Amino acid sequence: MQTMTRLAGGLLMVALMGCQSSTAAVVGGIPSPPDPGTVLVTVGNNFFRSDRNRSVNAAVDTVAVGGKVRWEWINTGSAPHNIASLGSPNFVSGPVETGSGNVYELTFTTPGVYRYNCAIHGDLMTGTVVVTASPTMPPPYMPPTMMVGPSAGLRIQNFSQFFYYR
Repeated sequence: MQTMTRLAGGLLMVALMGCQSSTAAVVGGIPSPPDPGTVLVTVGNNFFRSDRNRSVNAAVDTVAVGGKVRWEWINTGSAPHNIASLGSPNFVSGPVETGSGNVYELTFTTPGVYRYNCAIHGDLMTGTVVVTASPTMPPPYMPPTMMVGPSAGLRIQNFSQFFYYR
């Protein structure tokens, strides 16, 4: 029995490692500006809308590992909404929120496809975040160099390829 308890606890921990979330404090109904590069999703009156590509229900966005998504409640009136994952890892924005100015942010740390909805409105309010592996960094820039050799040949190096002219 103790082994099953440890196994269940370990699986829960692995499932929750895919993302890190926070609910941002809102002062006077105006949220603080998002970090640069953060993807914004509007939580409206019965819709999620990507502010990047304007997709709606499902709002679809792509971020690299370590990327952040921020949901902002805008013009929602008194309609209650939240963000809740559909699958693993589990993430929930917290209690149901009403009114404009609420903010929920999530940093995605594992590649995958993360589907979410509003727990109140279900399939009427949906979205997807596609998390890709971190882009590979290009090699450092090396300026082209020219050399004149003893055989009067000309070599240009670091020019995407190696050239030798005679």
